[in-house]
Amino acid sequence: MKDWQRNSAPRPEGYFLYHSIGMYPGKEEELAAAMAEFAAIYGAPDDKQWGYMLRKRQDFIDHWRHIIGAEKGSVTACDSVTQGVHSIVTALPEARLRGKRLLIAEDCFPSVHFLLAGLQERLGFTLDTVPKRDGATWVEDDDFIAAWGPDVGLALITWVTSTASYRCDLDRLVAHGRERGSMIGVDITQAAGLVPFDVMAPRIDFAISTSLKWMCGTPGAGMIYVDKPLIPEFEPELRGWFSQNNPFSWALDKFQYAPDARRFDSGTPASMAAIASVPALKWHAAQDRAKMLRHNRDLVDRIIERADALNLPLQSPREAERRGGSVMLRMPSKAEAGAVTGALGVEGISVDFRDALMRLSPGVLTRADEVERAFDIVARTMKRRTSRFAGRMPEGATAPAADPKAVLAGLAGALSGGGLKVVDCTAPLGPDTPILRLPKGFAKDTPKVEIHKISEYDADGPFFAWNWLKLGEHSGTHFDAPHHWLSGKDFPDGFTDTLDVQRLIAPANVIDCSADCAADSDFLLDVDRVRAWEAQHGEIRPGEWVLMRSDWDRRAEDEEAFLNDDPDPLEDGSHSPGPTTQCIDYLLSKGIVGWGSQCIGTDAGMAGKFSPPYPAHNYLHRDNCFGLASLANLDQLPPKGAILIVTPLKIERGTGSPVRALALVPGNATQGEAT
Repeated sequence: MKDWQRNSAPRPEGYFLYHSIGMYPGKEEELAAAMAEFAAIYGAPDDKQWGYMLRKRQDFIDHWRHIIGAEKGSVTACDSVTQGVHSIVTALPEARLRGKRLLIAEDCFPSVHFLLAGLQERLGFTLDTVPKRDGATWVEDDDFIAAWGPDVGLALITWVTSTASYRCDLDRLVAHGRERGSMIGVDITQAAGLVPFDVMAPRIDFAISTSLKWMCGTPGAGMIYVDKPLIPEFEPELRGWFSQNNPFSWALDKFQYAPDARRFDSGTPASMAAIASVPALKWHAAQDRAKMLRHNRDLVDRIIERADALNLPLQSPREAERRGGSVMLRMPSKAEAGAVTGALGVEGISVDFRDALMRLSPGVLTRADEVERAFDIVARTMKRRTSRFAGRMPEGATAPAADPKAVLAGLAGALSGGGLKVVDCTAPLGPDTPILRLPKGFAKDTPKVEIHKISEYDADGPFFAWNWLKLGEHSGTHFDAPHHWLSGKDFPDGFTDTLDVQRLIAPANVIDCSADCAADSDFLLDVDRVRAWEAQHGEIRPGEWVLMRSDWDRRAEDEEAFLNDDPDPLEDGSHSPGPTTQCIDYLLSKGIVGWGSQCIGTDAGMAGKFSPPYPAHNYLHRDNCFGLASLANLDQLPPKGAILIVTPLKIERGTGSPVRALALVPGNATQGEAT
């Protein structure tokens, strides 16, 4: 079984991602049939391919014309919104932009802004980005208009924003732009196909979009519209045989642009995405669009009601007429947004987030009861996670009745009397300690551990022996602090010298996967296995460690066996067990303090192929959680009942540290025995 199959999520039971990829009933089957038809025709040893491909591509273009009310010859296909904007801007006559401003809002699609920022010097315009007001989540129309003077050669308007679902007053903006004599383009991506849009009302100069979202198409199926009387002005710099009126005109000195939108084509059209999207556009054309919009509005209204009840601030307009099809909610933090999104995903409910904003876009496949189920999960997850930080009681909770002095006295007595056993979960640290090897050319490796003698009762130190060491922070049995990974870089308490030491001593849950790992070095611990373990041993509680027992430490004396790199020199990665992406999502929804592994790292050896890559690192540290790697002797710990103590060195701005990991277990406990 392939890695991507083994790491795949359950089939969605609640789909709220129409701002990303649209879904409709039967999409998978119709897409498969369209691709099978393409394969049959393109793979046939005859000359029927061209007619088929061009006809299908024209079907795609014609469907888009009807969606936006465009004239024949005013629409063509492109790869993406970004590529479409590039085609338009670079094709304009020099006088349209040189020495002028190109106006855009801060809440535009970032990819387009990246493009325009790179083009401004070459094309001689100034990119003027209208900012959001302090604390606002969208750019106000008043501010855009205030910045729009007669020196604006082109204004690129975002009809509906991807970060707030704010829908601008397009009539007002276009009327102002006409007074200023500017060219006006509109990115209609976020609501095209759901909210009615007509390129003639108000009349705009060009529009771009993708087919991915409410039209439920595929990647690479973009659309360019240009007002037909303006088309002769444009001379695209990327041109080819399909830019001509007659593509089969081969006279090298007779090139002439097509009189319509085909001039934005270039070489042989990349028709695959258009062909793949035609079934979706046909489905869309057959729908009652007013009914689709009402369904969306009803579900968004209910989402807002449930969010209000949880005191989650609304970051989208409350009024439906000022909104696209999405709604954005501000979670308490980016970590909370990620954890709640992950918890929903584990239950088959698909939403996403950007920073602290959770984004939900219900469509035709979304049911009302799925809104209720989703917010029940949100409420439960947020409540459970309030007690994930040791020593911080959740609001309204009371401290346990046990006397702390008595607890400590009992602990001391149990330690001295043998009632508690101390298990060393640490591997030896020395020159033979296995160290992670990164793919060649990817990044620097940590050097091997070196131990250098300073003195040993000799002339360099007559009464004492001591050494100096050369080692990396992440050598041997080690601790990963949140700052170890890009996703955790913003936590002020995410370094080894700033972290909350109260969190370093916590109960440990040990999930025994040793038999599975012995049979399959690529074994992945998934959510079903964790839930089965909880059914047998008890629920994983907030503020606890979760450790995956693989008995991988038994390989530690053989570095090659421990690292287990793939023998193929062209293959990046190694073969060692770890968690699935959804497993980490599930554990973070529980509010764990951290995750530990007996392998070289906290992720599976092939986790670079997961989506996202290295989920244990990515998600744990995004949540201000800790990682432990190269643990030892987990076979001496019970599934529940141990207390794990990990003590990273207090390295200034340290991202990790070798640790002495110790576990307290009942003196009579045996592995596999819950206590």
